[in-house]
Amino acid sequence: MLKIRFILTFSWFYGFTTLIRSPIYILSYLALPMSLLFFIFLISHGALLKFGILGGLISVIVSNALSLVGDFAFFRLQLRLQDLLVATEIGPIDYISGLAIGNLLYSIPGLIIYIIMGLYFNVFSLIQLPLLGLVLVLLLMSSTGLSITLASFLKHTRHSWGLSTFLSLLFTLLPPLYYPYTILPKVILDVLYISPSTSASMIAQSYLGLAPFQLTAVIVFTIETIFFSALPFYALRWRES
Repeated sequence: MLKIRFILTFSWFYGFTTLIRSPIYILSYLALPMSLLFFIFLISHGALLKFGILGGLISVIVSNALSLVGDFAFFRLQLRLQDLLVATEIGPIDYISGLAIGNLLYSIPGLIIYIIMGLYFNVFSLIQLPLLGLVLVLLLMSSTGLSITLASFLKHTRHSWGLSTFLSLLFTLLPPLYYPYTILPKVILDVLYISPSTSASMIAQSYLGLAPFQLTAVIVFTIETIFFSALPFYALRWRES
C-alpha cells in the first residue's frame, strides 16, 4: 500500500523547498532552452518559433528528470538515505513517486513560462493542454525511471555529473525537440528512438499540427514508458543490508 503521506512530504521537501531555498535553479534549467529558442528564432527568422517553444516545454521536463541522476546518487552514497528507508515501511515505489512528483513541482515555474508563451504564440490552445500534459507526465515517468536506474549503479557521486551531462545531450539536443522530425533521415530517427523524448516530441508535433502523424512514435513511446518506469524496481536493490 502506498505511503501517501511520505510521498507528499518527500516531494514537497525535494521539489518545492528547493525552489524556495534556491530560486536561482529556475534560471539554471531555463538557460539552455531559452538560449536555443533565441537562436532558433534568429536563424529561422521566426519560422521555427513554435518548434522552439514546444521543444523548450519538453526540455524542462526531461532536463530536470535527468538532474535526478546526481541527486539520487548523492542521497544514496553520501546521505545514505536509501539505507535508512529500507529499515522502515517505506517501499521503493513510495521513494520513486516522491522523487518524480518533487521533480514535477520543481519544474512548474519553467512549465508555466513555456505554457504562457505557447498560448500567446498559438502553439497550442487550452483545450489541447490536457493531452499534451499527459504526454509530458509519461515522459517524466520514463526519464525519471531511467535516471534512477543508471544512478543505482554509480559507485561515486562525482560520476553522476558527467553522466547527467551526456544524457542531457542525448535526450534534449540531438532528438527533434526544437525542429521538425521530418527533416531527419529514417536511419537517424530510428537511432534517436533510444531517447523517450524523441517519440514524445513526435507525438506532440503531430498532435499540434506541426508535423505528420507517425504511429511508430506512439508504439515506441508506450513501450519505453512502461519499460523505463518499471526498470528502477529491478535495479534499485531495495533491501536491508
